[in-house]
Amino acid sequence: MTKSMLPLSYKRKINALLEEAGMKIRAESFFNRALIISLASSVMAGLFSGDYGLVVGFGVFVSVFALMHGIIYIAIEKRVNFVEEILPDTLELMSANMRAGFIPSRALILSAREEFGPLADAIKSAGKDIMTGGTLEDAFKKIGSFVKSDILRSTMKLINEGTKSGGQLVSLLEETAIDIRRKQAIKKEVKANILMYGIFIVFAGCVAAPILYALTIHLVGMISQFGSAAQVTTQMSSSGMGMFSGAGGGGSTVSQDFLYIFSIIAVIITTFFSGLIVGIIDSGKEKSGIKYIPLFMALALIVFFIANGVLAEFFSSMMV
Repeated sequence: MTKSMLPLSYKRKINALLEEAGMKIRAESFFNRALIISLASSVMAGLFSGDYGLVVGFGVFVSVFALMHGIIYIAIEKRVNFVEEILPDTLELMSANMRAGFIPSRALILSAREEFGPLADAIKSAGKDIMTGGTLEDAFKKIGSFVKSDILRSTMKLINEGTKSGGQLVSLLEETAIDIRRKQAIKKEVKANILMYGIFIVFAGCVAAPILYALTIHLVGMISQFGSAAQVTTQMSSSGMGMFSGAGGGGSTVSQDFLYIFSIIAVIITTFFSGLIVGIIDSGKEKSGIKYIPLFMALALIVFFIANGVLAEFFSSMMV
């Protein structure tokens, strides 16, 4: 797809997200890949869906295309979490280098180890800026803006404000690292306390709901058969014909095929929002739940198909 065919606002947004995620591709290349994968997935799904191939194929196309964009947010979230996890170690290493007698610019560059990933690149760039005449305040601001992390940004701002107020940089770095570790420990403790809520949501969305949808399909089918049998009985009866035929006709208004497609769509929608809710419980952000959505959808659909098959055998034996 040519560059001119993509809206400018879309390209700017995707390019910004790709840069935040640390990906080296551009919006045009990403869009082409997402489009090809979505089309291939929709065609495959449509071929195996029989009479409902067009509807299923369209749904798969939209879902996969949206999921490809969600992968960017997952990469951003993973990058931010990694930076926040190793931030205390980085600050302590900066402090140790300064205590060893290195000037701030040299101390920053030496603390930019390869295992620190994207944070190392930000620290190296900030250290070089100081060596070429930049201020220490601007260097910390640059580190805080390199990755869109609230913890990183607030930490760098706190260090700058502390040095302006006359605090020793070495002590500020050490104390900030200790505070971040305490905050991370509290965050883990809170996660453990609310784990039960997440388990309940996963069970309700991925197990209970698919089983209930499958049960509804076969209950409606059984009621429809009873209604048809009642209608036949009323045709053979000489009295009460109007009352029974009305009851029998009302039982066949909803087909099992319609309910089957409706149930699959409902399961997909339910698991989509279940993933977002689990993301909120896990980290306070809906975007962090995007990584759970494919797993939840796959699990719920597997449960639905298994329950549908088991219940089909059960109800067919009952009708016999």
